[in-house]
Amino acid sequence: MLQPQLTEGLATTSAIKQRFLLLNRERLRRAQESMRERQRDFLDLLPLLFHVNHPILPGYVSNECPVGVSDYRPSKHALHAAKKIAISFDYRRKALPRYDIYSLFLMGSSGTVAYSQASDFDIWVCHRPDLSAEQLAVLQQKATLIEEWAKTLDLEAHFFLINPRHFKEGRHDDLSKESSGTAQHYLLLEEFYRTGLLLAGRYPLWWLVPPGQEAHYEEYMKTLVEKRYVNPNEFIDFGNVAQVPAEEFFGAALWQLFKGIDSPYKSVLKLLLMEIYASQYPKINLLCRRFKTEIYNGETSLDRLDPYIMLYRAIAEYLEQSAEYDRLDFARRCFYFKVNERLSVQVNPRNVTWRRELMQSLAQEWGWGGVYLEMLDARSAWKINRVLRERKILV
Repeated sequence: MLQPQLTEGLATTSAIKQRFLLLNRERLRRAQESMRERQRDFLDLLPLLFHVNHPILPGYVSNECPVGVSDYRPSKHALHAAKKIAISFDYRRKALPRYDIYSLFLMGSSGTVAYSQASDFDIWVCHRPDLSAEQLAVLQQKATLIEEWAKTLDLEAHFFLINPRHFKEGRHDDLSKESSGTAQHYLLLEEFYRTGLLLAGRYPLWWLVPPGQEAHYEEYMKTLVEKRYVNPNEFIDFGNVAQVPAEEFFGAALWQLFKGIDSPYKSVLKLLLMEIYASQYPKINLLCRRFKTEIYNGETSLDRLDPYIMLYRAIAEYLEQSAEYDRLDFARRCFYFKVNERLSVQVNPRNVTWRRELMQSLAQEWGWGGVYLEMLDARSAWKINRVLRERKILV
């Protein structure tokens, strides 16, 4: 049975949607501020490439390719980016009987304090569940061609075709290379809800289910539709983050040990998060739920809602409660190295970014002085004893 505050919750549906969309827009703006011009053009153009099949645009396979992104209208920036690579391109809006692409999401660190210009792009292409095997093959070919075009721009992009119906059922084999397949369904979904950026198309229905109603997710969703608070064609539904099975923590930990070969500091932070979740089992205070609760409570600070800042705060809270200050100091170093904003190096005041200001604020909070920062930033020149000591802690 739905909770008594159902009517009140439904009444705020439109306002909540606007809060999430505003946050999404501001995080995209932050992401683009941190990018090179080529990267910005790529992101601006991306939805248009999946919205039309045009022979002179990157990714064209054939007119048989699935086409159209739900409720998408190209921005001036997108059309300008298209003209840069195909000056004769002329966009003509036309009504489509149906849209084959529901949504495009940008995953990972984009729009967060941990983003760098060397970061790659992981893009979820969420398509209609009833596309045939032949249509999916053509769509995959299109995505591969766009990946190859991105390489000519010195960008690394990866596309994952997502069937939302299959995903909700826990079937997402196409993500296996990045997420260890179906072994971590709920943890993958948890990370998606707090980090994914909507580039175009339908928004996640999860946004509109209040934190206090998540136990009644399906019933609440049906009520939203039946009472016409939302149109079924405007959202995409990946389901709720239910109780995370204990075995997912084990699988995620093994996966992070493997990923740690290439990204050790990021893996340490994620392993600590798994430790937190495991310690709270079975009543886990998931980060995505914290994130949603903050937005429902009216939080608007981009810094407070930054997924990596929220991750650090959760880790710090956990380690401080158990008085593990050595581990806390190491977690801070991992966070600092992951963000890779060298604070001891002087920069022109005009070039100070929001990322640098945020990290300066954190360093001050941690009591890190100039000498300590210089030591951290000189990591590539550390003497062997210091390297071995840090390696021992890391391992």
